[in-house]
Amino acid sequence: MFYSDSHIHTNYSADVPASRALSVDDICRAAIGAGLSYIAITDHYEPDEVKSGVAAPFRFPEMVQDVLTAKETYKDQLQVALGIEYGQPYLEPDEIQPTVTAYPYDIILGSVHYIPGKPYFISRNYRELTEDERRAIFDEYLDTYNVLVHTEGIDVVTHPTYPLRYLLRQNIPFDMRDWEERLRAMFHVLVERGVGLEFNAAPMRVPNQGIPDHTVETFFRWYREVGGEIVTFASDAHFTAHVGAYCDRTMRILRELGFRYVAVYENRKPVFHKIEF
Repeated sequence: MFYSDSHIHTNYSADVPASRALSVDDICRAAIGAGLSYIAITDHYEPDEVKSGVAAPFRFPEMVQDVLTAKETYKDQLQVALGIEYGQPYLEPDEIQPTVTAYPYDIILGSVHYIPGKPYFISRNYRELTEDERRAIFDEYLDTYNVLVHTEGIDVVTHPTYPLRYLLRQNIPFDMRDWEERLRAMFHVLVERGVGLEFNAAPMRVPNQGIPDHTVETFFRWYREVGGEIVTFASDAHFTAHVGAYCDRTMRILRELGFRYVAVYENRKPVFHKIEF
């Protein structure tokens, strides 16, 4: 069985403290120990936050060199891909093309981590909100996510249920089936544009608070039913212990839903590996 992880962070991501041992080498050794065949290093780059001074300038040359060195060092044990996770790329679209053409990227992720002028999804206390207020947050998130799926220069869109992750961590039930029509429409755009969709396993790491099975299965069933085939696995790891976590379980879910392949990216193109047990 081919196991991969296409969304991993290192010390180059602003949300990983320097005190945490999470170098590219640390990640590679963890991936080999977890039995992975492929990983993509996809550190955070939030160009709007860099421009506003909220985040420090991203260290592109150092990060790229570390990943390219790891490609060579571990080539007989592990395929290492150079990637990046663009947060809110539609806010600074002129930043995308110069950056992605400057380095030999294998995969470009696009994400929505916050909406300008609003609290970060991760920092909200959802228990203080009414159900209507929580639904309004998800509505606004999907409005913004719809902009993301139309953004040029992105290979794979990430964690499409991002706010739901934090609702569940606060033990607040939430059912996405009310948004079926909107989600199907966005999935159709991804299929037409040849953009991949990641299965983000981060919520599974929270005991008894992972995304309910019906939500995961329904979500990817809709994607499959509109013709979706490009699915990547993402641990979204910020710790070495999380590298590749729940990959096997995810592959089994995808296989049960009718997906025959998992995708990884090389030179900005999807490469498909059969899911078999």
